[in-house]
Amino acid sequence: MATFTGKSGSLKMADDTGTLRDVAEIRSFTLDSTMDTIETTAMEAANNARTYKAGLETSTFTAEVLYSAQEIGGGATDIPALLLGSETVGFEMYPSADTGAGNTKISGVALVTGYSISSSFDDMVTATISAQVSGALTFAALT
Repeated sequence: MATFTGKSGSLKMADDTGTLRDVAEIRSFTLDSTMDTIETTAMEAANNARTYKAGLETSTFTAEVLYSAQEIGGGATDIPALLLGSETVGFEMYPSADTGAGNTKISGVALVTGYSISSSFDDMVTATISAQVSGALTFAALT
């Protein structure tokens, strides 16, 4: 079974023309997916055990990046999705690398729901991007 390191991972988000562009200076990202459950237990259930069916899926992601004022300054390298209030935008994430057989591409559309900046006297200034996925995620193995 293959294992991977995250040092070459990447996140791409669409700019205002719909072109997917690398989100610069990523330190980490996390994708969380959960599935609601719908209880189907009836009176006199076998063995007094609850039963369930699958409900709706919810996915979110966060990305920690090294802060760059250009991200929010409206410059030529700006990715407008990093600003709150944008419409949903396409994204692709590659946990290990965006090339090479066996690596994975995860894609979908998302709405940016948060952008926070963190500064500490003994570390780099970072920003955290939070997003709510709208619709289904697509997982594809790179060949």
